[in-house]
Formats: sequence, structure tokens, C-alpha cells
Amino acid sequence: MSARNFIDFLRALRDSEDMLARYRRRNVAQLVFHARNDGFDFTVGDISDAMGPLEANVIMHKDGEPMNESSSLWRSMWGKTHLDYFVEDVVRRHTDSELESVTAGAAEEER
Repeated sequence: MSARNFIDFLRALRDSEDMLARYRRRNVAQLVFHARNDGFDFTVGDISDAMGPLEANVIMHKDGEPMNESSSLWRSMWGKTHLDYFVEDVVRRHTDSELESVTAGAAEEER
């Protein structure tokens, strides 16, 4: 299990509106369980390991803003499920190679 499996899952959600629609209302336990049935093997910890660095990358590097409550990224959450926000406003702002490098860098920092 790894954050990489979660990144693969995020790519699949990004690339398939039908798949995103199936997952958008699920809580995290349901998401992990059903994703495993779809061939993705990750944990809640893997989700956390990937989400924080990707959000930070958008705020600090793509938007050039400080990592605090004034970030424009936070306002984009309003009226969306958390998964919709994350796929639409975070994942889609990264190329595939950026998705890999940002999460790989975070994994290296933890070691």
C-alpha cells in the first residue's frame, strides 16, 4: 500500500466523471473499501500523506501565496464535497509528473 496507489486513484477520478460521481459522496472508510474493489490499494494514512503536500504545492508554488488562512485555494472548497474539491482544484492543477514528484518528495522527507 502506498501514496502512489492513491495518486493512481486520483488520476482515475480526474479522468472519469462517472467514477468521480460514484465516489463523491462516500466517507473515507467507504472510499478506501470500494477503491480496493476497483483495484486501488491505499490506506487513510496514504491519503493524508498525499493530500497535504499537493495542497501545499498549489498554495505556495502554483499560486505563490503563504500557507495560511488567506489562501485562495480554501475558498474553492465552498459548496463542494471534499473529494470534488480535491480532484477539481488540486489534482487537476498538477501534471502527472508533478503528482508523482510532489508526493515522492513528501515520502522522502518522512524517512
